[in-house]
Amino acid sequence: MSKINLRFTKKAVKGLPETKPGVYIIKNNSRTNIFTGIAKRGQVQETVQNHFYGGNQHVPGAWLQFEQFNNLTDCSARFKAIIEEDKPKYN
Repeated sequence: MSKINLRFTKKAVKGLPETKPGVYIIKNNSRTNIFTGIAKRGQVQETVQNHFYGGNQHVPGAWLQFEQFNNLTDCSARFKAIIEEDKPKYN
C-alpha cells in the first residue's frame, strides 16, 4: 500500500496513479476526514474529479489522501475501517 497526501486540486488529481484501485479521503483544512470513497483501477482520477462542483479547479482548504491497494477486497476492508473510525460528515 502506498499513501499520497496533497492539496485537493484538479492538477493534483491528474497526477494520481491509475494502475491499482484505492481509497481516497477528502479532508478539510484542519485535516478532519469529511468524505471517504473507493476508486477502481483505471478510474481513480475520474472518480475523484467527480467531487469538483461547478468546474472549480480546487476545493478551498481541502486536502486529499489516497491509498493504493492491490485489489478491491483490500480497498473495501480499508474503506470500512476508515468509515467506522472517522465517521466522515458526508458519508
